[in-house]
Amino acid sequence: MRILDRYITREYVRLYFSLIFFFVAIFLLTDFFQSVGSLKKSARFLFVLEYYLLQVPSLFSLLSPLAVVTSALFLITYLGTTHQIRAMQISGISIKRMSLPLLTAGLIISFSLLFLNQILVFKADQLAQKLKEENFVGTPQEKVQRNIFIHVPPSYLFYIRSFDPQEARMKDVLIYDSLYSLLIIAKEGRWEKEGRWLFLQGVEYSLKGELKGTSFDKKLIFLDKDPSYFSKNYFPPEKMNLSELSKYIDECRKSGFETLGLETELNFKISYPFTNFILLFLGIPIGLVLRKGGRGGSFALGLLISFSYYETMALFKTMGKGGFICPPLAAWIPNLIFLLGGIYLFARIE
Repeated sequence: MRILDRYITREYVRLYFSLIFFFVAIFLLTDFFQSVGSLKKSARFLFVLEYYLLQVPSLFSLLSPLAVVTSALFLITYLGTTHQIRAMQISGISIKRMSLPLLTAGLIISFSLLFLNQILVFKADQLAQKLKEENFVGTPQEKVQRNIFIHVPPSYLFYIRSFDPQEARMKDVLIYDSLYSLLIIAKEGRWEKEGRWLFLQGVEYSLKGELKGTSFDKKLIFLDKDPSYFSKNYFPPEKMNLSELSKYIDECRKSGFETLGLETELNFKISYPFTNFILLFLGIPIGLVLRKGGRGGSFALGLLISFSYYETMALFKTMGKGGFICPPLAAWIPNLIFLLGGIYLFARIE
């Protein structure tokens, strides 16, 4: 049995990596030909190449469920047309036992991607976004960020009309200190050094009792947040890892913002890697029923199963962000639907 398990696993892994890199290459080439016209004249070939290479981890994670189910269908078609499945059955090996190495591979892929998404994919997306801003026209590369509304622990709520991260300078700043009921309005704010922000030409209002304002030319506020804290929110939440997105949700919640959409995104980041195992679990019995369809049929069936899942996931993500379903349910219901389908079909395998 160990020889058979190694054989099935080896053939499956070979097909999986062949297909995943094929799908990634198709997506990268399509994106390149669509974006080549927006390259800046100053863009350098090595930077553009690096940008596309940095997209590989993200696309690998996104397209893995498609490769997982399609490679399983390819393998089952091959084993069926070469009568190897029949030979296994004659030898007393059940179809369910034959499927064990495939399901094990699906679990390993799922947990591996859950881990890699938090480290490799997150870092690669950050670097890719920076390179895109530097080399492509029409991407948000504005140095000065505008209309920032952010909670700053322990008790500050900042509104910043414009902020230059490179110069660490704010303009037209409104600060509410909930601990002391103070409202501070300043024309400019500067990062002085570790833990010190200097605000210039402003007024401080006490909100306790009668409204009183005190003008100031300079005012120091001691914060343990450096300039990067005020600009990090501009990295798209869907490309943050679990840790960064959890912190972002907490900050938005403390600032009084609606976080339903962000919570839905967070839960989908946890549930999505397990799609690999679930679609594989569903694809195996379907492939066994239709194993004589050839590779063309297997490829079409893999696309159908994968895109059915993607559409279901998109529907429930919209429902979660709209508040029709709580975020954890919205993230896990698609997986549950396809898992139940797989369980039903597996139970009917003889």
